[in-house]
Amino acid sequence: MYFKREYHDPKETIRRILCLDLAKNRRVIFSWLLDGPSNHPNAMSIAGRLIVVNAEWAARLTLFDDNQVWEAFWMTIGHELTHLSGEYVFWEIFTKDKRFVNWVSEVHADYGGAVYAFDGNIEKAINALKYKARDYRQDKDHQGHPSWQRREEYLTEKRFDRELILKIANDTGCVNQTLINSVCKFYKTIVLET
Repeated sequence: MYFKREYHDPKETIRRILCLDLAKNRRVIFSWLLDGPSNHPNAMSIAGRLIVVNAEWAARLTLFDDNQVWEAFWMTIGHELTHLSGEYVFWEIFTKDKRFVNWVSEVHADYGGAVYAFDGNIEKAINALKYKARDYRQDKDHQGHPSWQRREEYLTEKRFDRELILKIANDTGCVNQTLINSVCKFYKTIVLET
């Protein structure tokens, strides 16, 4: 699926998105409850079929009606759709192994988001990632997400495959070969275009 902006009236577009029924009965909703008064555009997937988008996205889409905002938004929706399509499940917390699984999941969703939003166009994907990253004062690696800079570096590899997963394992300090091999087998290769 490649998202296209069909409506020139931002309010009409938001109304259409609120009712958007994506594949497999998945829905997108906007909620001020997600992140409260945050000024960072954010979204999350919930319960296998719902994408909740924060109020900051709604504000930006209606107040700043430009392509950069829309492309970052569609990349975000594609990212969350990729999460909903299935991820490697690993039930540990606060370990290097869990960090590795989390990072692979996020990078996989970035690649999937590029495919959903831009038919795999890497330049548009990187620009969308940079748009979101600019709102964060500190760009640090976390247990759940690599830094924005690392995410951009991973995207510039152009291939989500075994080699990139091994790089992520190295970057997270994961040495559990059984887990690494299992994660490599779980995910399919995604190739982005220039």
